[in-house]
Amino acid sequence: MNFRKLSIAALFLTTTGTLFYAQEKNDTLKNEKKIEGVVIKGSTKKSTEANLINMQKKSVEVIERVGAVQLAKQGVGDAATAVTKATGTTKQEGSGQIFVRGLGDRYNSTTLNGLPIPSDDPEYKNINLEIFKTSMIEYLSLDKVYNPKMLGDFGGASVNIVSKEHTGKPYFKIGLGSSINLQTYNKKDFKLQDGGPGFFGFKESKFIKGNPYQTYPFTTKWNFKNADNPFNSDMNIEGGASFGKFSVFAYAGFENSYEFSQGQEGYYFRDNTPSKKFTDVERSKYTTNTTALLNLAYKFNANNKINFTSNFIHSSDQSAKIYKGYSYDVDRDVIINRGDNKITNTWVNQLLGTHKLNDSWTGEWAVGYNMLNSKRPDRLQNTIDATNMQLIAASAINNHRYFDELKDNTVLGHAYLTKKLDRFKITLGYDGQYKDRRFENTTIGMNYNLVTQIDPNNIDAFINPMNNSLFVYQTFQPTDKLFTPFFYTAKQNIQSGLANVDINISDNFVVQVGGRFDYIDMKMKWLDAIAGEGNKNKQYNKFLPALNAKYSVNDKQNLRLAFSKTYTLPQAKEIIPIAYYDVTNNIYGNEYLYPSDNYNADLKWEFFPKSGEVISLTAFGKYIQNAIARTSYASSAPSDMSYFNVSDWGYIAGAEAEFRKDIYSWNNSKLYTFINATYMHSQQKFKSEDQISRENGGEKDITRGKRIVFNTEKDAMQGVADFIANVNLGYNYKWNSNLNSLDFVVSYSHIGKNLYTVGTGGIGNFYEVPREILDANITFNLKNIGIGISARNLLNPHFKIEQENTSQTFIHKDYTKGRQLGLNLSYKF
Repeated sequence: MNFRKLSIAALFLTTTGTLFYAQEKNDTLKNEKKIEGVVIKGSTKKSTEANLINMQKKSVEVIERVGAVQLAKQGVGDAATAVTKATGTTKQEGSGQIFVRGLGDRYNSTTLNGLPIPSDDPEYKNINLEIFKTSMIEYLSLDKVYNPKMLGDFGGASVNIVSKEHTGKPYFKIGLGSSINLQTYNKKDFKLQDGGPGFFGFKESKFIKGNPYQTYPFTTKWNFKNADNPFNSDMNIEGGASFGKFSVFAYAGFENSYEFSQGQEGYYFRDNTPSKKFTDVERSKYTTNTTALLNLAYKFNANNKINFTSNFIHSSDQSAKIYKGYSYDVDRDVIINRGDNKITNTWVNQLLGTHKLNDSWTGEWAVGYNMLNSKRPDRLQNTIDATNMQLIAASAINNHRYFDELKDNTVLGHAYLTKKLDRFKITLGYDGQYKDRRFENTTIGMNYNLVTQIDPNNIDAFINPMNNSLFVYQTFQPTDKLFTPFFYTAKQNIQSGLANVDINISDNFVVQVGGRFDYIDMKMKWLDAIAGEGNKNKQYNKFLPALNAKYSVNDKQNLRLAFSKTYTLPQAKEIIPIAYYDVTNNIYGNEYLYPSDNYNADLKWEFFPKSGEVISLTAFGKYIQNAIARTSYASSAPSDMSYFNVSDWGYIAGAEAEFRKDIYSWNNSKLYTFINATYMHSQQKFKSEDQISRENGGEKDITRGKRIVFNTEKDAMQGVADFIANVNLGYNYKWNSNLNSLDFVVSYSHIGKNLYTVGTGGIGNFYEVPREILDANITFNLKNIGIGISARNLLNPHFKIEQENTSQTFIHKDYTKGRQLGLNLSYKF
């Protein structure tokens, strides 16, 4: 028996092992049967670049994947940064939210293993992707082209996080790391809030709900405290094992981050006089993340498999900000101390199954239950007259504490059944989700019977239990319900049916035609200090057709074409008329919002020179009717903002290019690169002042509706950068029979100018200015030892937003994040 051995980099995507190919052959000399065989070894890790590109090559839909192997080389530590390595994506600084092809949070969706997951912040639709660490991810799927299996609430992209599943030999791995921010580590006065979540992020502050005039209600100090050692740390463990048909993967980790910045913020009237002009703003920000993930898989046989995934995430975010400058609200120079913190618990539970019923029938299903609890347990603010150092008591908001809690529970699931025929593949499916959300908030404002000079660094010298008789407490509730919270509830029920047909017109040409029907039912109630008590029910029926076509020019080239219709649903924070107060603006929900409709088109050429390489060009377009945007409006306060269906129509047209290829190889070394770039152009036609009024409370009496006077009839769409580019150059060296390796990757990103907020009433537009980002990472893998050295944000660009009035440009926000150097060590048993 003779065997030939052939090594193939990627044979199958989802199976492991060695395949024997046997051929029966007669030996003419001995007239006996012999077996000639070929042993084929395949790399089966889904996260390798070669396998992910092979998935992209074979898929009927237009897909894009970023795998764990590539991310490890680049030193990428979280899903938010990982997504920005894909074509046409940017991350909004300070939020972890992603813009895809210029479309931000409300146009995108996030799923874990194909099931939606909740946002950890009522301000946003999507969860902060920085929460998800790359050690627990197999790969990230960024689907910028719609197909009926996706949520119909789609405009920019669907981000699917595929959790890691164990295959191969059992292992246990421990990792430790630390990093320093060069503009933070030597700050001896790095500020933290006394009522903040603490070092590990689990501490929660509360207030006493009795009679405040009898018992001082606050249990924590007003003064900021100094952090002892502002050094970032990272600790994690992970492991996996297989027991026959059963496999388990587990991950647990903790990390924290300190960031200090000093900059400025402002907001200006149409005549260039300041509404807010804070020329000195110090920001101290401390975040923590504690994550645990368990992934269990049981393979009954070759045709049936189930998975259970449970992911618990605890995150905290606290900031201490000191503003110095002019405020129009009180018409003087002020010092504002503002402390904010948030604690979030997210628990995602999923049970998934895949079944091959026979040679032509397959089925898959998933059910999930998500629980989210997010709290701001003690936000505080003090406003001090910078001239006489007295607390300003003109409004209860000037000096206040704020407490809120968001609870969000979701039951969801889907089921798909697929039948393969000669030249057809038919898929029928059901999606359903029911979300129950409740948000409560209490603001405790303070006024004073005695005004005295204070030290801005020692507010507690005046506001303390001993002086409680001097204070007047204001919660915007009647005296007998002083601490009864304001609230909103939102119950959302979405039921969907879908159908897909893949038609093999020829061996090279496949067309997928499908559609999805969504029934949406939203029930909302609220109680707010300004909007009062109210409720609203809304129902929508949406039919969403989609077409995807792929023509294989040859084994190495594909042409793809896609058309679809989708919608964008207003989020609870946008559609429920409650207020959120910040230092520079106040934001209100708008009960008159309604969904926008999106029409999407893509044309793509792909070329796969060899395994692990791809070159592609894409032209895309999006046409959006009744686009939703946040903007200012006619109000007594010039910095008031709300959400509106601002335009009759808008479009985005663009082109993308991707180049991922080995440049040169010699001995055990190679140079490689992955480059992508996106050019975009956008425009929208705004609605008239009367049209806005009729749609926003003025249907019967146009004078009673909210009004917006746009500066121009047409303008660009918010968030659409004119040019985005990512350039990565890597060097790989292997030795000791490939057991040891070195990867050195330099990553450069350019994010072009984009419209941040549309100006109205003569106040100019707000633009995010271009910035350049440069990172470098070295990774050593020495058998069981891993060493990572990272240098991030080396150019330390200014994150700047400018307000462009007619005759002058002003700074709205300007700060730097600081350069960061880090070292990570791991050992694999």
